[in-house]
Amino acid sequence: MKARGLRQFAAFAAIGVVNTAVYYAVYASLNIWMPYLVAHGVGWAVSIVGSFLLNSYVTLRTKPTWRAFFRYPLSAVANVVGSGILLYVAVSRLGMPENISALAAGVLVTPLSFLLARWAITSGAAATRASEAQAQAQPQEAEQEVTEADPSK
Repeated sequence: MKARGLRQFAAFAAIGVVNTAVYYAVYASLNIWMPYLVAHGVGWAVSIVGSFLLNSYVTLRTKPTWRAFFRYPLSAVANVVGSGILLYVAVSRLGMPENISALAAGVLVTPLSFLLARWAITSGAAATRASEAQAQAQPQEAEQEVTEADPSK
């Protein structure tokens, strides 16, 4: 991996630590007066939004877009599913302790989460830039056609 990719991965991992703290703070605060699963859902949603914004601005140094925002949760889903599979295999097939297995699974699946998050943010931003460029070009093309059709302009 090149230096830029390593810097991005390190930023992604650090943001993951911050994101976990944000999730837990929101969850623990809300769990005082609402059911724990509702608190979990709100905490997860807040942490995903924060993670998306931080990874857009800090990790990938790009302007966030709605297209990227809607793709971004795929990295979280891949993280949950991938770490769940690894956790299951480690505990049930390899006989590893559950707590160590959970940590190992989280660490092992982080590169996949990083790649998916980077794809979601950068491809969303690139597609948005292309759409904006196309939208700007269309009025110019229409104006040019009018000018060519009417030589008095």
